[in-house]
This record gives sequence, structure tokens and C-alpha cells, in this order.
Amino acid sequence: MEEKIHLFAAKLYFEIAEQKNKEYEKETEPNKRTALRIVAAQNYFYAIVNAIEAILATKEEHSFNHENRLSKIHEYRTLFSEEVVDLYSQIERDQRNKVTYRGQNGIMYENIKKLAKLLHQP
Repeated sequence: MEEKIHLFAAKLYFEIAEQKNKEYEKETEPNKRTALRIVAAQNYFYAIVNAIEAILATKEEHSFNHENRLSKIHEYRTLFSEEVVDLYSQIERDQRNKVTYRGQNGIMYENIKKLAKLLHQP
């Protein structure tokens, strides 16, 4: 895909994630909070994926799937900050499914949100 398509998708996912995160922070009912955290985390994650794919597209590269993305990030490491590489490594290996599918909270959710924000700085 083209860089601009990934950037557009990343922006949309990020905006949705930010809105759901605001709702999550205001919600007091535990089940609704969990559901909002899951939706926000999923959208943050796909904002991350598309932002990374946009960066890779600048070198006419594409990771094609989640399994290959981390190796592409390492292959094109100079395109990413050390913090992005470290956070993505943590999220991809261990944290993504725990938060985006099971709704676990804590540092895992914060890592996903932090990485999305790092990749969406102007």
C-alpha cells in the first residue's frame, strides 16, 4: 500500500482510539470500562500498525502480517527511534492480545497508548 493510505488509516484509528480512551476514563461501571479499554486498545494498535507501515512504505517495503512486522522494524531500525522499537517489541510479543482481547489493564494498556502517541506526533 501507499504511504498516504497508511497515514490516513493510522489517523482514523488513532482518532477513534482517543475518543474511546476519553470515554473509558470517564466510565465508572467496570464492565463498560473494560469494553471501552478493549476498543481503545484495538484502535491504538491498528493506528500503530498503519503508522509503521507508512514508515516502511517510504522505503517501498511492507510487512504483510503481524509476524513479519517486528523483523521489518529491526531490518529498517534506522527509521524508528529506540523507544518505538522497544515498545513495539513488548507489545507484539506479550501485551497486545492481553489488552486488546482480554481487556487487561495497567502498564500494558499504557504501553499501547504511548506507542500510538509516539508514532502520531506531527
